[in-house]
Amino acid sequence: MKSKSRHSGLTVLLLSLVAMLPAGARAQGWTFDDSTSAWERFALGFASSLAAHEAGHFIVAKSKGYEVSHDGLSITYPGTNFTRAGQLQLASAGFQTQWVLSEFALRDKNGHEHTAPPSDFEAGVVCSYIGVSAAYLTFLKNQYNGDVYGMSRATGYSHDRTALMVAIPAVLDAWRLFGDDVPAWVPDLSVMSKGIAAAWIWSY
Repeated sequence: MKSKSRHSGLTVLLLSLVAMLPAGARAQGWTFDDSTSAWERFALGFASSLAAHEAGHFIVAKSKGYEVSHDGLSITYPGTNFTRAGQLQLASAGFQTQWVLSEFALRDKNGHEHTAPPSDFEAGVVCSYIGVSAAYLTFLKNQYNGDVYGMSRATGYSHDRTALMVAIPAVLDAWRLFGDDVPAWVPDLSVMSKGIAAAWIWSY
């Protein structure tokens, strides 16, 4: 219980602090520079975010004492009898990790929203998160033991509703990354939606 409260408090505190930072609108969105070095930086960011997504599941599983294995590219937890809260927290851990990473990628070193487009590496990090969210909104939402499947099973919500909830901050972050003259309320709403979701997940 103390560990659960600690996770919830730290996540909500981090995202709340970020939400209170100034968030000026960006005048120009990120565009891809079609060069070899740009592709490499983008691919590295994309792959790093995917790895972090999986690491999020692994870290939460280990912190709860679950056995971790794999089936192909999927992480499995053989012999685990999940509580509803435990399954929700574990299934959503990858998304939560990418929520935090996207905030780092879309903000400067002072924690302010970028007023210039982010780097190709940072764009890769955000695009990876957007891509994962899009995949779970469409062809992965009914995948057995996938993230949305696990969250839906834990909460009793439909796969469609769960996938839509996950997609909302991803849509806002896509606007932050690609949009021109992005209103200042967009990053605020994005980080607020992530903070509310994290608080709900860890207090479930």
